[in-house]
Amino acid sequence: MIVGVDHKREDPATAKPERLDPPRQSILRMVCPGILLVLVCLIPYLNKAYTIDDPWFLLEARQILKTPFQPMSYAICWSWQPPCIQPASNLGPGTVQSLMGYLLVPGILAGGAEWIAHLLQILLACLAVIEIVKLALRLGFNRIQAACAGLLLAVLPPFLAMASTAMPDLSALTLGLTGIERLLAWKEERRWHQAVLSSLTLGLAPYARPHLALLMALGALWLFDDFRFKKALAQVRQDFYLWTPILAAACILITVNVMTRDRNPAYQAMDILTKLEHVPLNLYAYLIYFSLPIPFTAVWLAYHWRKAPLLVLLPAVPFLTLHFMLFSSQSLLEDWPKFTALYSLVALSHMIYRCLRETDRLGLFLGLWLLIPLPAIIYIHLPIKYLVPVLPAIVLILIRILPPLNTPRAVSIYGALMLVCTAYSCLLLRADADFAEGGRRASEELIAPHVAAGEKVWYSGYWGFYWYAEKEGAKIYNPDQPGPKPGELLAIAVVEGGKTARDHFPNRDLVDSRHYDSPHGRTVEYGGGLYTNRHGLAPWVWNPKVTNDYELWRIR
Repeated sequence: MIVGVDHKREDPATAKPERLDPPRQSILRMVCPGILLVLVCLIPYLNKAYTIDDPWFLLEARQILKTPFQPMSYAICWSWQPPCIQPASNLGPGTVQSLMGYLLVPGILAGGAEWIAHLLQILLACLAVIEIVKLALRLGFNRIQAACAGLLLAVLPPFLAMASTAMPDLSALTLGLTGIERLLAWKEERRWHQAVLSSLTLGLAPYARPHLALLMALGALWLFDDFRFKKALAQVRQDFYLWTPILAAACILITVNVMTRDRNPAYQAMDILTKLEHVPLNLYAYLIYFSLPIPFTAVWLAYHWRKAPLLVLLPAVPFLTLHFMLFSSQSLLEDWPKFTALYSLVALSHMIYRCLRETDRLGLFLGLWLLIPLPAIIYIHLPIKYLVPVLPAIVLILIRILPPLNTPRAVSIYGALMLVCTAYSCLLLRADADFAEGGRRASEELIAPHVAAGEKVWYSGYWGFYWYAEKEGAKIYNPDQPGPKPGELLAIAVVEGGKTARDHFPNRDLVDSRHYDSPHGRTVEYGGGLYTNRHGLAPWVWNPKVTNDYELWRIR
């Protein structure tokens, strides 16, 4: 059963547009389940330690207090390429994702308090739930389905996991989702405050994650009533002002990037970060994510296999043939990534084919939304967090094909789907918090006591350890400059890239060390790929034998 209808616009010359926004009390009842779930899952992690790329954006926020229009002009030792200390803009795409730095300024003013950054993310997550409910209603879904959309968005991985970080994925999602909802409201109702809000949010969303710029093109396409060339051209001639929010959003994005561009030379690392050789692995990961942990492929094939059994049967033939011809040394269980990627490709292709064949405008719009992360396949990695902004499209696609909630069977299907997704999301939260805590604890236990005793401590390591080691008074080890001297201390984070610094000093004595285990699984390294597909294709893995190691050495 396909639900979700296109609202036909009346001629504004003959009729006043009907207001489609539902009453606030009605909206409140529909968003409460999703918001409550967000609060229950995330509040326990309000004091979660900073992790992975959080320090990058925290340092942006700190720099903004010094140079408000040059957020990327700070120096950082975050590269495997010499020199170690260099402007942050040399290591990435400059100012095109600096929005999170501005949002984190209150946290820096409060001394880098974790709870402020995480409270901001919780508020963004709640706002995203509200916006998906409003969008579902505007697209013709009933109230129960709209409430389920809010719940599904909250539980689909990796929504909650990224909401527990200080990274910009939630802000990109919320801004993009708000921009699309307000754009559709503008199309139906023609109120200028809707156009202004749509322009602002669509224009700022790519400033959080650059690939969200494609959402503007998708919004411009959605404004057409008919995709046939002659009718589309006639609509542009008649209602050109309808595309004003898109043009304004593009101007906002360009203006913001020009105003905050870094004054340093062109990016020195982009030739390494963006290469065609990254495409196969990233495209492979992109397809796998739709099967695990996002349940799109499973739900789509489960619904359509009776009408199109070849969707399930045919892909198994080349998979099994290739397995026994080329990968006979591996078991079928070890080849699960190839299996899931193949079926995801089949499901995505079948969905777009059906939408084109049946002229399903809404389905085509949602299908194109899923393709927005694809420009990032030339980047050095494509983590699942890049799919966070397309979760609303996945939610609406799932609700369109799932049966209405009017039978015990339908309730069981929704319940099972939400239970599995919630459990997996909570597992990601717990495992990621374990890993993040390692950098904070190691800094407090290995560095802080020696700094308090008046000793000079140096440190080497990325991610959360980078932030906390400096906070406890240590100084970054820069191989291009002198230090540490004999008698001084060097603290390293082994997993976070500190081994290279340790090997620079063959004459050293181990003073202390910490080894933190992973009792709830891993999201980083040793197969855990929540933040990069180069660590693993699964966001979470069970690997209790490995530990996160931190060492303190005295140089002699």
